[in-house]
Amino acid sequence: PNGDSPNSMMTPYVTMRFHIQPERDKIKISDHKLKPKNQQKHFLIYAATNCRNYREEAFDALSDINTVHQGGPCWGLKKNRTKVVSYREMNRYDGANNNHILFSDFRFALVMENTNRHGYISEKILNAFNSGSIPIWYGSKVIFEIFNERCFVYYDVKNPEPALQYIRYLESNRTAYNEVLEQPILKHKTQSIARWFSFNDDVGGGFLKKRVRSMMGYESPMYHLGILPGVRDTMVK
Repeated sequence: PNGDSPNSMMTPYVTMRFHIQPERDKIKISDHKLKPKNQQKHFLIYAATNCRNYREEAFDALSDINTVHQGGPCWGLKKNRTKVVSYREMNRYDGANNNHILFSDFRFALVMENTNRHGYISEKILNAFNSGSIPIWYGSKVIFEIFNERCFVYYDVKNPEPALQYIRYLESNRTAYNEVLEQPILKHKTQSIARWFSFNDDVGGGFLKKRVRSMMGYESPMYHLGILPGVRDTMVK
């Protein structure tokens, strides 16, 4: 996606996917008191149909920590492993809608993006949040502007050891794990809702809706231009 500019507005897919969810799931993301909790039956689930090497390698590395489960055709690069269990598979065409059910038995969900491009954030991390599991995620650093960095694990494929050490610690210390699980999902609560999810009037006051309308000439240009770095000062002068 393009970044914010006078002629464009960056809207990662996850922020639009939010509105496709049932109302009960929207509230779970925005209201910390209703944040889902997983059943903590198993360590980790990996459900992917695009077997990118860095995701397969991450799955292999995580299998050294505890028994891992795969819910799709992708299940790592190692051969003859004993700590990989096949779980019920997601439906290829309905998986995006039901992965939160698939993930709900697991403490962690491996939900790395297909690519690391600026602003590219799909529904994957949202599925993990809706299941109540802790996402293990890789992709654009824009994620840290939307979601609370303490409620998920960022897995840097170029330097995975810090993430692996942290996951080992959380898996061995249930108190520390539950502290992460209790973290709010959004970075700035109501401000995050307005900044990233407010395409409707009943969400965050419809701020993003007003930004879009201002770019089309139907609202004051300040709804859009007023939040761009440096632009507001220029307009005031």
